[in-house]
Amino acid sequence: MKRYLQACSLLMLLLAPIACGDRSPSASGQSPIFRALSPQEAKTLIETRKDLVLVDVRSPAELREGSIPGSQLFPFGELARGRMTLPTGKPLLLICAVGGRSYAVGQYFSGKGYGEIYNLNGGISAWKAAGLPLQQR
Repeated sequence: MKRYLQACSLLMLLLAPIACGDRSPSASGQSPIFRALSPQEAKTLIETRKDLVLVDVRSPAELREGSIPGSQLFPFGELARGRMTLPTGKPLLLICAVGGRSYAVGQYFSGKGYGEIYNLNGGISAWKAAGLPLQQR
């Protein structure tokens, strides 16, 4: 229960600036893109966009369930505390267990003017259910 409350608190801290912040244009002068993708759409994006950065916001312990090949770990807690930030200037595909934490991260960074962010709808759970490949770390 304590971990659940901590996660909820972190989520609220992460989302608070969105409610008060402006939706400024990205560095390119265009409004940021923030879209949810199905696992199949995400797979196609991974195959066609070589500059795409796969950002896994789960905890290191959650990686035991497997991860999408080529993904990089940026734990939600570290992002929420400001200890890490996402790469700029490249499109991002955000991944978590079921899509909630990655959605919150996407909303936050989209509000900060990051240009192109995608969220894996349903997270790793939906990716697995679609029979798509995972790697073990």
